[in-house]
Amino acid sequence: MNATLWKLFRSSWQKAPAARSPGYSVLLAVPADLPVFLKIAMGTINAQQNAGLVETLVIPDSPSPEFEAAYERAKEDWTNGPIRLVKLRTLERFVTKHINSPHTNHWLQMTNGVEAAASTHALLHDADLFITDKNFLAGHYAAIAGKDLACLGINPVWDKWYAENGLSHVTATWELMFSVDWARSFKPWMHRGHNGVVAGKAHEFDTMLLPQSLTEPKRISRHQGDWGFVHFNYVICTFRWFQENEKLCKPAYQDEYWRILLVRLLVDAYESTETEATVPTLADLQKALTGQSKRVDYRGEAAAKNYDEFRTKLQQLIDSGILDDRKIRVLREGIAPFDAATGWNKERLPKLVA
Repeated sequence: MNATLWKLFRSSWQKAPAARSPGYSVLLAVPADLPVFLKIAMGTINAQQNAGLVETLVIPDSPSPEFEAAYERAKEDWTNGPIRLVKLRTLERFVTKHINSPHTNHWLQMTNGVEAAASTHALLHDADLFITDKNFLAGHYAAIAGKDLACLGINPVWDKWYAENGLSHVTATWELMFSVDWARSFKPWMHRGHNGVVAGKAHEFDTMLLPQSLTEPKRISRHQGDWGFVHFNYVICTFRWFQENEKLCKPAYQDEYWRILLVRLLVDAYESTETEATVPTLADLQKALTGQSKRVDYRGEAAAKNYDEFRTKLQQLIDSGILDDRKIRVLREGIAPFDAATGWNKERLPKLVA
């Protein structure tokens, strides 16, 4: 679809409710075919102190009977206030099924969450992010409540172009707390990742970044409180690219950031239902170390260089105190052959910037 078609596709918002409740809705944008991230995301939010939390909205990128069954099972352990399932529109489900674009999926999940939200604010949660401080979301909302802020983020956007062009206020979308009215003040298509122009300068804008660029800098801030999380970044995107690689029968996928391995480790740790056909087994991924897997390849300088960062984040998760003993044991046993093959050891943990 070209830019004009996208504008027509999502040119306006559905009618807003007459009134919104003070507080925030958590938007859980999760991949429907990877139920492990539904478990992780719901578990993460369920463990949070809920001051200011109005509701949690679970928004799969392509709803299915299998996903709905997984959601109902996960909901049995839910204790943290109202929770409901939000489905994409029929045409949108057709798009997510036939256009393998994780960025488009995420945008549609975000816009549907905004339309469904019954609160004044919303929190866009990343499925591959673990919050280690149970008071983080409550503090995050307290930092924006009652202020004329459009957005409150936690990290600068990764793309240095923004700072270099006078847009250093633009913040990354993970765990972004934002005003629902602010989001709706822009056309839905403007939030989609696309090529656009700001102040005469062309750039490729990721989800929600063009509206931020067009917002007064004083209305966007970052949370500077004491909080913690482990964020693996771009795991769902990588999995979609891996799927496309298999669909096109290309040579083994170069998993340079070890994200397919992470998905398998989490599937095993959380006893999730993903099959071997969906996610390669640990045995097959071990073969990838020597180029013997037909699905994934871990040879080469890039994978070797990136193992420390991946493994450090995994260790942070293991040591975080948010996992039970069984999950920790599964992760430790599963990663051991890869540590041995790469020569990794905990004593040389590199320091990561949050």
